[in-house]
Amino acid sequence: MFVCPHCQSENPLQNRFCQQCGKALRELQAIVMPIAPPRETAPSEAVSTHSKTAVSPSATAVATVATLFTPQNRLKDQERYQLRQPTDADKPLNADVTILSILDCEPAADSPLVEFLENAPDDLDQAAIDELIPPLAFPYWELQESLYPVVPELQAAWQIENYAITVIEDRTSWRTLTDLASAGVVEPLELVHWLYEIIALWMTLSPFAAETSVLAPDNLRVDDDQVVCLQRLIFNPDETPPSLETLGQLWQTWLTQSSLPQLEPLEDLVTDLVAGLLDDPTTVQTRLIEIADRLSEPTSAAEPAVETAPSTTTTLPLAATDTPGETVAALSIEEIAAEAKASAADSPLLLVEDLLLGAELDDAANSSPEAESASEEGGLGDLPTMALPMKLHRLDDAGRTHVGRQRAHNEDSFFAHTQVQRLNSPAGAQVTARGLYILCDGMGGHSGGEVASQLAVDSLKEYFAEHWQADLPDEEVIRTGILNANQAIFDQNESEERAGNARMGTTLVMVLVNDHQVAVAHVGDSRLYGLTRQELTQITVDHEVGQREINRGVEPAIAYARPDAYQLTQALGPRSNQEIAPTITYLTISQDTLFVLCSDGLSDNELLENHVESHLKPLMRTKVDLDDGVADLIDLANEHNGHDNITAIVVRLKLRPNLNAIADSE
Repeated sequence: MFVCPHCQSENPLQNRFCQQCGKALRELQAIVMPIAPPRETAPSEAVSTHSKTAVSPSATAVATVATLFTPQNRLKDQERYQLRQPTDADKPLNADVTILSILDCEPAADSPLVEFLENAPDDLDQAAIDELIPPLAFPYWELQESLYPVVPELQAAWQIENYAITVIEDRTSWRTLTDLASAGVVEPLELVHWLYEIIALWMTLSPFAAETSVLAPDNLRVDDDQVVCLQRLIFNPDETPPSLETLGQLWQTWLTQSSLPQLEPLEDLVTDLVAGLLDDPTTVQTRLIEIADRLSEPTSAAEPAVETAPSTTTTLPLAATDTPGETVAALSIEEIAAEAKASAADSPLLLVEDLLLGAELDDAANSSPEAESASEEGGLGDLPTMALPMKLHRLDDAGRTHVGRQRAHNEDSFFAHTQVQRLNSPAGAQVTARGLYILCDGMGGHSGGEVASQLAVDSLKEYFAEHWQADLPDEEVIRTGILNANQAIFDQNESEERAGNARMGTTLVMVLVNDHQVAVAHVGDSRLYGLTRQELTQITVDHEVGQREINRGVEPAIAYARPDAYQLTQALGPRSNQEIAPTITYLTISQDTLFVLCSDGLSDNELLENHVESHLKPLMRTKVDLDDGVADLIDLANEHNGHDNITAIVVRLKLRPNLNAIADSE
């Protein structure tokens, strides 16, 4: 039995949720490794200032589990972590690695690492990081930004006597790639895709002496989005790199165990690997690309049957400029690739190394001698690419509004609606979805603000129910809908003879999603943010005096020194249609993305920018409940802002490789 950190009730060891309060029990793993004594390192061996070498069995006296834990079964120096399963205190720690199942007793709090980073000064130097993160945990730190979820997120790391403790999420319940291959549920192109991911991982982990991570069958797991992930990093024994023959032997086992039809080119590739005929990972990648191209040759498909399905989703590169009154078409990396390839598929294309590696590795990894050498020799900096067609996988949303801590009434209004269909055919399942998301922040005396914001929401909702039938509406259709909303509020101002500050109005930020295409429209200072694995981007630009002056070439410090810097230059309702110029932007989605629509009660004081790690990045994960996430954002805004109404809509889009897509021949 172990104690739930939420309600202190005892639970059986196998429980993933507390049987008393029902809350999730945050399961983690503590990776315990002995620390090697310092040794001289040749310049060409250094990846960073950290040495990762674990000590040999004879290099230190044998310690026991009691070395690490308090009498209450809490880890020393980080007592928020509790031993999940009873363990003999006299059990010796393994000479190479000991893995312990632990529970986070403060699951609602930020991890120690996130807490440190949020409170760290802007000029945080390497010495401070070195002091915080032991060398054996440092590769997780360097890789997590570019490789999560492939590499587990580092929760905490510290040293106890001669042992390094690394705390990561527990992935033992995830499906192994071996199990999926044995179960016969893997399609040929899907297996080729996974092998490509693995060889790309091999190359990425090489500078960290961790290629062994992809050689342990139990260490290769598949998440809910069908991405091959690691349970943990496994460092090469004595930092000796393994051979590609060993990798070929693992692949040969999968081919033998799977019930796939005979794939002669893939079998030939694996045979060559096992025979030691291939010693360059890029050659393996090139041959996998050729195999994927052959498997993607056109085939006929029957007409799909249609059935409704629960809300699901997709991804995007945020590369668009925002100019008031203009429409901007954003080119994604997939569209650039499509122009370069005559046989590009109709759907967006995701490059496999983008799926795995993000834009690039951390500067620290890229600046290492091994990374530079790999780039010069056609390694990390010049990887061959396998262009896989992508399909919509999930589209989820959640929204909430709150009056705040100082206002007497709430002048914000919002609307969020998602429609999803699943098309089933012999070629496989395909998800199509559309969503309409509207957020308005009202203003005006005598309860005018809530009237204006609700008028705008109702007008736009009714308008698009009639004028959005198939593909995304074009610029003129969207602009007309916004002007109709403006006219409705303007007419009410006129009929009630409102003047000056009593004239009611509202801001607007609106997102329309149609599969992997997105239209964004806004008026005023309500914002849209987009979060990808790489970064948080503010997509909209506020319509206010300070920003107008910056657009005219005035220095930001001078522009926002004006007393009227935050006065709106655009709003719906106070003025006629001739004076309204909404900004309309089109985006193409090409990677998992989180959209956040928000009023200034949430965006003020750079609140979102300062809490990306703690409050936004977790929402990218499929298993995280968006309703709870939005509630946390509201609480955060009340804690740090609270001076205004607070409204947020969060939209999560997920993509998956479309392994049944038919590429255009020419």
